[in-house]
Amino acid sequence: KRMEHQLAVAREIQENLMPKRVLKIPGYDVGAFYRPSQEVGGDYYDFIDIDQEHSGIIVADVSGKGVPGAIVMSMALAFIREEVDRTQNTSPMATLIRTNKMLAQNIKKGMFVTALYCILNKRTHELKVTSAGHNPLIIWEGARNQIKLVNPKGIALGFDKGPVFERTIEEGTVQLNHGDRLVAYTDGAVEAMNAENEEFGDKKFYQLSQQLATRDSNQFLNIMVNKLDEHKGEAP
Repeated sequence: KRMEHQLAVAREIQENLMPKRVLKIPGYDVGAFYRPSQEVGGDYYDFIDIDQEHSGIIVADVSGKGVPGAIVMSMALAFIREEVDRTQNTSPMATLIRTNKMLAQNIKKGMFVTALYCILNKRTHELKVTSAGHNPLIIWEGARNQIKLVNPKGIALGFDKGPVFERTIEEGTVQLNHGDRLVAYTDGAVEAMNAENEEFGDKKFYQLSQQLATRDSNQFLNIMVNKLDEHKGEAP
């Protein structure tokens, strides 16, 4: 009973770390969904107001689940927010390089964090994208009705204290157009398993993202989550 109570408190603390509201940007429709596989988890997302012209979106995944993952998730979230508050840097790559230095010194050996960090210029609609070994950003191009995967090179945060991380990581730039859809996610979605240990899979996830691309963000998320739950069935 005591353990259940402590986990319930931990879950409440973790939920309070998540953004209280979605990002509001004129001309954009933003939605988010979060559900840990256990009482607490190592995935997180965040919206970051950098300055009047730039907003950041980050999706990250800590290796491991449960309490250890949740603790490292809290550290990573705090380091990134602190770095952005301190520098107001509009380069996602520079922010992750600095975050990696801090995280690598404080993380347990063998643990790591994958992250996708995007910074949007709200005036030019240009998106800078950096990935620390994370799942690709899915972009559905409305004008051409096709999916594009944006996945700049990079290794996970916490593996290396600096030199290898800095040599490996890259920053990409995408020009967004009216009608485009972005989907950022963690591997918990594509690796959701049913009772026969069959994963939902990348291909199915991409296809569904394309099929739902013109829905508003809340509809998109509701249908996507229902499809994942249908696939999972009674499996944990």
